[in-house]
Amino acid sequence: MQPSNLINNLQTLHRSGKPVIVAEATTHPVNKLEPGQRLQATIQEQVSPGLYKVQVAGQSMQMRLPGQIQSGKVLEMQVLSNSPKLTFSIFASTNPIATQEQISATSRLLSNLADLPLERTLIQSTSGRAIWQTNGLPVDSKQLAIALRTALSNSGLFYESHQAQWVRGERSTAQLLIEPQNQLDRDAQSLDKLSAQPAQQGKADAGSPIAKELLSLVQQQLHTLETHQLTWTGSVWPGQQMQWEIQGQPEQDAAQPDERQWSTEMELALPKLGDLHARLVFSQGEVTLTLQAADGDSVALLNRHLPALGMTLAEAGIPLNSSVVEKT
Repeated sequence: MQPSNLINNLQTLHRSGKPVIVAEATTHPVNKLEPGQRLQATIQEQVSPGLYKVQVAGQSMQMRLPGQIQSGKVLEMQVLSNSPKLTFSIFASTNPIATQEQISATSRLLSNLADLPLERTLIQSTSGRAIWQTNGLPVDSKQLAIALRTALSNSGLFYESHQAQWVRGERSTAQLLIEPQNQLDRDAQSLDKLSAQPAQQGKADAGSPIAKELLSLVQQQLHTLETHQLTWTGSVWPGQQMQWEIQGQPEQDAAQPDERQWSTEMELALPKLGDLHARLVFSQGEVTLTLQAADGDSVALLNRHLPALGMTLAEAGIPLNSSVVEKT
């Protein structure tokens, strides 16, 4: 059972939006630290991705911290609890994280990115591998759905919400490090190498609060927030490309959160069925399905299998409201 002071502190912290930091390992027993006590923590070195060696009150310990933090940086922390684990929250850095000028520059950049023309948010698979590695086995539709969801989740489009999940303990550091926002320093091997690049390049990038490699992704995030739609393209299994579009009804347009309408469209060129377009609309617990095929024999085949598809959806708790198969 958790001590009451820890639970109260964590509840207060969760409402305030400040990250919870747990001391995972220490080089020697920690001297008595009291909840509410404020301390300065100095980053000594990075032990592994997301894990840092930190000196607090003259004592060395290891902590998992969000983002990339350079050695020597000083953070102001407050003790939340000393039992069962030593737990802190980060209050501030001795060096301001953002000045008014930096905030203004970021605002201008985001405004400019949002104004740039973008017909749709297009997320492309960057792994170079198929989502479903079949090895000659039939495709498992349930496992393929999970793999597609994972690919979309790790695209970087939802990174900030995933950071919030990480703070709440709902997402691991390893999961967070997979996303593109955390790949830049790995690709460059170290922040020191980045800072050692030619001076001219440093001047070109110095005024931007966002790494140039991420500008396109940030623009896609802004447009997704505005349009409530995105498109993913990639290989679903070896040799099979797919374009997958998702669109959600804005929350303010729905009477109740569970009444929001969602639609998804898929385009594939299948070896036997030919060009196929599928559109599913999910609303109030039911699905409306439209299938379009370029080949007449494919249309007939799909029509013959519609009853079985309806039964499969019903068994999954998703009634098929209506369905139609058309020839394009």
